[in-house]
Amino acid sequence: MQLRRIITPTALGAAAALAVAVPAAAHTELKSTSPAAGATKSRSLGTVTATFTAAIQRGTLKVTAPDGTKVSKGSGGRDPRKVTRVRVALKGGLSAGRYKARWTIRAADGHEQAGSFSFRLR
Repeated sequence: MQLRRIITPTALGAAAALAVAVPAAAHTELKSTSPAAGATKSRSLGTVTATFTAAIQRGTLKVTAPDGTKVSKGSGGRDPRKVTRVRVALKGGLSAGRYKARWTIRAADGHEQAGSFSFRLR
């Protein structure tokens, strides 16, 4: 006797749905900054960071003064203690005003991303 399998329309539909299901790709997004975007901090600020929602392969963070001069020491990089963050040290003797931080990253999925945020020093 030969065993015969019956495939119901419901089972066939479920199998088809599984075959075409594609996992959603989550994009890495900026989660937070320090100082926070738009915040006012003291002129003794020593470090600026940008934290993302997922691990990054690499990144840079550069900070410029109100007159456009670079005030970060180098171009920063991914924080070795936290792979979701880029950080950069600032030069000393900063004046009051609005500063701009520009970041670039390569996300774990290989996508290059860039953005910026600003803050004030008093």
